[in-house]
Amino acid sequence: MFSAGGTVLTSDGTFDVSNYYMSREGSTSHVDHANVFYQIPAEESGLPMVFLHGYGQSRMGWMTTPDGRPGWSDLFLRMGHSVFLIDQPRRGEAGQTSVAGTISTEPSDQTWYTQFRIGTYLDNAFTYNEGSQFPTGEDVLDQFFRQMTPDTAMDSANGDQNIDTTVVAQAVAATIDEVYARTGKDSVLVTHSQGGMPGWETARYTDHIAAIVAIEPGMAPMVDSEDYAALLEKNIPVTFYYGDYIGEEFPAVPAAGMWGMMASSADAFTAAYTAAGGSSTVVHLPEEGITGNDHFMFQDLNNDVIADHVEAWIQNHAGVSGSTTPQAPAAPENEGGKSLVVYYSATGSTEAVAGYIANATGGDTFAITPAEPYSSADLNWTDSESRVSREHDDPSLRTMELTETTVDGWEDYDTVFIGYPIWWGIAAWPVDNFINANDFTGKTVIPFCTSSSSGLGESGELLAELAGTGDWQEGQRFHSSVAEADVVEWVNGLNLQ
Repeated sequence: MFSAGGTVLTSDGTFDVSNYYMSREGSTSHVDHANVFYQIPAEESGLPMVFLHGYGQSRMGWMTTPDGRPGWSDLFLRMGHSVFLIDQPRRGEAGQTSVAGTISTEPSDQTWYTQFRIGTYLDNAFTYNEGSQFPTGEDVLDQFFRQMTPDTAMDSANGDQNIDTTVVAQAVAATIDEVYARTGKDSVLVTHSQGGMPGWETARYTDHIAAIVAIEPGMAPMVDSEDYAALLEKNIPVTFYYGDYIGEEFPAVPAAGMWGMMASSADAFTAAYTAAGGSSTVVHLPEEGITGNDHFMFQDLNNDVIADHVEAWIQNHAGVSGSTTPQAPAAPENEGGKSLVVYYSATGSTEAVAGYIANATGGDTFAITPAEPYSSADLNWTDSESRVSREHDDPSLRTMELTETTVDGWEDYDTVFIGYPIWWGIAAWPVDNFINANDFTGKTVIPFCTSSSSGLGESGELLAELAGTGDWQEGQRFHSSVAEADVVEWVNGLNLQ
């Protein structure tokens, strides 16, 4: 643990040692710093991650969940990242302040519960939004509400909710610089809610941000702001993550409209930022088939699924840039003829692995695309009436038209990789339609899949049986957030002839 940034106040006069307990003349006070708790994995493979909490919160929110499951700090630690968890200036264990605040004792649990889109409070009871991923139970809510902690500089008793974003941003920048001094690596900055605003400003004070992951930030930077200019000048990749129950289509969720407005600022930022040459994406989890999440998605029951999604984005947009971590080993030249990587990707994870394989083999890629694409609602496997659920229940519905099944120069490829996500323990069925349409005679076929938890299972054998031709090899399952180096190592081990 260490402190970063901050200032030192000094009072006028001379300290009276004879009256040391009461004297305040000529005294100092170390204030307005960040307090940082950190952990380093035994086998570090990714960039350091610096986490900044939101309003009324502390780093505790990243460390655990209200029902006692591992928090994001543990999940990303297991993925090979060092994690640095900030208590921002004037909060938690960084409470020393240069500005005297007041603490309000006015009850407000119901307000925040509604604001965070967990549910509402009706008939003297906390309710949950339909399909909610937030853990339930009185004990859980007790733990959740006890996470909240006041800001020592805020005049809360008189209704003030303002936070000095510059004080926070400069302390976060000092943290990131300290991480760089200790590790030689730039950091991925992960912000939440109110922490998003000083997160953007942090880019003005440090050159060691590898990327920013903003979890439902209060707002995106204005295009004409200094924060925007700093992000663009330093070419910092940015992604926004938003959960469920956002927008006018959720009239029963009181805060849905407000969050829709705030999310629209991310769209405006992304349009301008990408047009100017920057990299920015906006992830609405329901569009990725991940539903039921509220403002605290990192504490929800599926927080591991979302962490995997974030890790995949980091690998694709930040990687190990600016670090001393070894890059992916070069693959030997494939002397066994041309390779083709065929894949179906629902959320982007399989597409990323397909790209790694193509780079390693010098091969080409071919995306399997249903003529009727799957929407986020279609992919919601928790909905028994969704398209994918109905297709699971009735295999006759899995036969579908693809936009293209014929690969130019198919006869010239000696090795074909087939990639797919796992659906209910088998290959996602759009792949079946490609297999049925092609003759694999004379080709070496190597299946691979991506999954956060499921293994390859019998998916490869079932595809081989469906094809009826080709020399099908043992396949490989990759974690949804696998590093390119791991994929290249696997390809090198195939010894393609």
